[in-house]
Amino acid sequence: MKTSWRERLNLDPDLRNFTDWPVIPTDSVSSTHQAVFLRNKEIVSKVLGGEPLQDVAADYALSPGSISQIMDRCLGGDDAEAPALTQALIPHKVLVDKQRQQALPTLQQPRGTACSFKHLLRVLPDLKKELDAKIKAEVDNKPEAERLTPQSFLADIKRYLAEHHWPQDQYPYTCRDRGYAASRRYYLKRKDEFIQQKQARRKARRSHQFNANTKLRRALRAIQIDEHKLHFRSRINLVLNDELIPLPIARATVLTAIDVDCECMLGGHLVPTEFPNQQDLLALMDTCITHWNPMSLQTPGLSYAPGACFPSGLPEGFPISYGFVHMDNAWMHKARSIIKQVCEYFGATLNLGLPGVPQTRRLKESVYDYINTKFSNRVDSTTGSYPTDPRKESRKNQKKPSLLTYQTSEEALSVILTDWNVIPRPSIGGAKPLELMQYQLSNHFIRYIPESLRAEWKPFAGSIVVPLLWYRHENRHPHVNLFYTKYRGPGLISVATKDKYIRVEFDRRDVRQVHAYRLNGEDLGEIRAPMSWQRYPHSLATRQWIYRNAKKYRLDMRDPLTSYFKLLLENRGKPSFALSLLKVYTEFTADSSDGLVLFEDQEVMSEPKTFEQSSKFSWDYHDANHRS
Repeated sequence: MKTSWRERLNLDPDLRNFTDWPVIPTDSVSSTHQAVFLRNKEIVSKVLGGEPLQDVAADYALSPGSISQIMDRCLGGDDAEAPALTQALIPHKVLVDKQRQQALPTLQQPRGTACSFKHLLRVLPDLKKELDAKIKAEVDNKPEAERLTPQSFLADIKRYLAEHHWPQDQYPYTCRDRGYAASRRYYLKRKDEFIQQKQARRKARRSHQFNANTKLRRALRAIQIDEHKLHFRSRINLVLNDELIPLPIARATVLTAIDVDCECMLGGHLVPTEFPNQQDLLALMDTCITHWNPMSLQTPGLSYAPGACFPSGLPEGFPISYGFVHMDNAWMHKARSIIKQVCEYFGATLNLGLPGVPQTRRLKESVYDYINTKFSNRVDSTTGSYPTDPRKESRKNQKKPSLLTYQTSEEALSVILTDWNVIPRPSIGGAKPLELMQYQLSNHFIRYIPESLRAEWKPFAGSIVVPLLWYRHENRHPHVNLFYTKYRGPGLISVATKDKYIRVEFDRRDVRQVHAYRLNGEDLGEIRAPMSWQRYPHSLATRQWIYRNAKKYRLDMRDPLTSYFKLLLENRGKPSFALSLLKVYTEFTADSSDGLVLFEDQEVMSEPKTFEQSSKFSWDYHDANHRS
């Protein structure tokens, strides 16, 4: 039974309180209807407040009948159904499904064609089933499906009507277009609905399969590791010869690791380069395992959320028992050092996935979207993801030094990544990732690494077996060829006549000296590179770059480290060189906190007066064998 708005208020007096009505944000309404929506809200609020309809109508230049229509739209209708309330205040909002009340039009009694096609399908339910079956077969891409068009769809309708002897003087034959517009609208609408249902089934099937394996879900069952480029400009000041050198940085890369089942962030590592290497990935693994300590935040306004940290910062410790490690097919992930750490030390299964299919690591993609939203896309100095990105920094500001420092970037990322672990996640039932991780670690059987093995965790250590060479006829000391140069040490002399091969252990972060062992395990002590490589600490990647590009950039190999640094310093205006300069500067100053000092006026470093000092050969042009 239909009721008016006054009768509805008498039946339910609580509806007079407009503040209890459902809230619809104005931003969710179309911009063309927002003004009318706000006007309708004011009208209803005043009428419910007790103002006369005539006064409200006069305030808004409307008739009292129009005011009553608005109230009936909100509160009227069938008394067995709930009123529309705030939904009815949106202009042109369809509140009820329109149905045709009269019979279909005929040539003798034309009654209009409103809702005639819908009424036709209600009268002929088998026609509706047949049409829906054709549309669904097309959406499901079945072999027997027909490639439908609006014209062929209307032809199927007319064929069905002819087969069932539909009167020729009744709709749709009374229309000029034979119901083409209505059938086309129905076809497109049902097709969209079937496509949405298909996508929902796929999502439900994936979630069902995932939920079916909940008994296998546990912390550290699988983790995802990936890299993401951050497109923003920042700056850093380098201390060189007691002077500050401002260095612009165009891009950086953040490496993150996240647990799949708990969605807990295990660690993050920011590197000032666009192309990270295996050493950066090893640094991320080291961050995930070693005890995490919060950074000393110097940026105003930044602070860690209460309880925010990585799992390695928990007081009860953190196990190293990964089951699967998911990464993409980057060459860096296939390095021997990475495979050794993942498979041999962690005892995990390395899954590199299929190329070009990031959907298999969709959790990582959501993490990077979170980082972009919270940080990299918010700063004005963003370089954009592509040349025409509207978020890109303006040309006027590009000419000025960036106000964002690299230290601020590191601190902001540390805060953002740890905050991820204390934000409730709907995908894990509203729990916080860190709390779920703690619950899993305390209530499930998860393998912990013994302290004896944990103490041996050296992600940057490498080992290799190399030939031991000794050219006695040239009066040279024994040496090994390693990392593009010769390493010598006093321990090699005693085994030069005994062994042909020795084992060398090295640290990838500093390859100036390495440790040598016989194959039976006897310690031979340290062996060192030539003095030309002893000036600054440097990584294996830095030495490899120098040797591969020495000829291209004409580097002085008598002092290659200084020559390489001067090359980067002279080209620091170029983004690629600036990123390399920061990385090399960090390596060169690893043993010093006072900055870097370049000895430009010093001559080439001479060899030390030790066992490896051989007699100098003095050459003169008079000794040359000149041909007559």
